[in-house]
Amino acid sequence: MDSASYEAYRARINHIQAWRGKTNCSPHYHQAVEIVVALTDGVYTRVNNSDRTLSARQICVADCFDIHMSDSHGDDVYIMVIPKELLSNYLAVKRKKHLSTPFIDDLETCEKIIACIEAIINDNPSPLTLLGYVNTIMGLICETCGLSDSANADISVMQAVLDYLEENSDEDINLESLSRRFGYNKYYFSRLFNEFFQFNLNEYLARVRIKNFIAAMRADPTANIVGTALNCGFNSQQTFYRCFTKYYGVSPKEYLSQSQKSE
Repeated sequence: MDSASYEAYRARINHIQAWRGKTNCSPHYHQAVEIVVALTDGVYTRVNNSDRTLSARQICVADCFDIHMSDSHGDDVYIMVIPKELLSNYLAVKRKKHLSTPFIDDLETCEKIIACIEAIINDNPSPLTLLGYVNTIMGLICETCGLSDSANADISVMQAVLDYLEENSDEDINLESLSRRFGYNKYYFSRLFNEFFQFNLNEYLARVRIKNFIAAMRADPTANIVGTALNCGFNSQQTFYRCFTKYYGVSPKEYLSQSQKSE
């Protein structure tokens, strides 16, 4: 699955998604709960302004509307995304509270959660059994992570920033104009943005624009590469090629060719 900055499409998915694969996911949020299970040491995870490098069999949980990202550095992880349609019992318990921590390192709890995820991936359970697994997983998460009344206004601001960047990434956006739009001093806003996302505004915009470029080229493989990149917000051919090669290690043409062969 491709990374996304604001995964609005998740609001339209009403079934559970669970798979084993690699992750290199840019900051994003959605109304589902997302669980990442490290299968090897060294999986980087971040939820809101808390981050941790997971050891094997440790777990990171992004609660509803948390801003989160992950990078397994090429190794496989388990990922499970639970839509709100299957979270009614959890939402009734937590009400307006929030998970006190997104990280689980208690080995016994982790193994119980992993067993449920593996059963969901491998056994194709019935809807009733699937709901039972979800309730078991969320119950273990609540018991281990705890619930608190913590509220962070900066999270809401950063969610709004992600929305704005996703919707306007093809425009000329800079730190000064963006900070002014959200009512911040540009130096404070820059620090806040970097703390949340672990890279600066230009790097984040490049990721969003590359994602949009790839989607546009898949929709129309005959489109002009440079023209499409400029339409996605890059201000020059040189900047586009430099950013694309940095993130994917190959040229856009090579990447698209490899992608078509693998489909």
